[in-house]
Amino acid sequence: MSPYRFAPLFALLLLAVAPAARATQVRHLDTRALVRESSDIVIGQIEGATAHWNENRSAIVTEVTVRISQTLKGVATERLTLRQMGGEVDGMRYSIPGSPSFTPGEEALLFVWRDAAGRPQVDGLAQGKFDIAKDPATGERLVQRSLPGLSIRDTKTLSMAPVSGPTPRIPLSSLVREIQSALEEAGR
Repeated sequence: MSPYRFAPLFALLLLAVAPAARATQVRHLDTRALVRESSDIVIGQIEGATAHWNENRSAIVTEVTVRISQTLKGVATERLTLRQMGGEVDGMRYSIPGSPSFTPGEEALLFVWRDAAGRPQVDGLAQGKFDIAKDPATGERLVQRSLPGLSIRDTKTLSMAPVSGPTPRIPLSSLVREIQSALEEAGR
């Protein structure tokens, strides 16, 4: 009797008991989608980031405190504490590919959504964080995503800039105008 005779049956058995494979899928969000899906849109300075274990010590989360200088959508407040999965605690690192990173002192424009418990998080992973820098020559405030492969070249569609070549410099005022236009269209 050939051992291969039971191979199809064994394969079916494995498929029946194997857990479903899971993968994270991120869809491209343009400005209007980010505006629509976000409960808050703010500009602020990162004051600090603190990583800790979650309540049942099954994952590491990072709390990011942002001092708000301008609220474009949502309730105006002085500070906002973002919660995101990942971080480093007790020599253990837990990272989520595509998540935004935060550095104390940096300024950013943030699209924020709230989970079922009301905790604010960056919308669309790193798609919802735009770093703000001043042009040294003109003083103009410019925005760009810092995660490789997510640099933008257009404020409306947030179409990706080519990976090769220089990263486009996008005026913050252009992105803010596009956000305000999307808010007006939505009647907010």
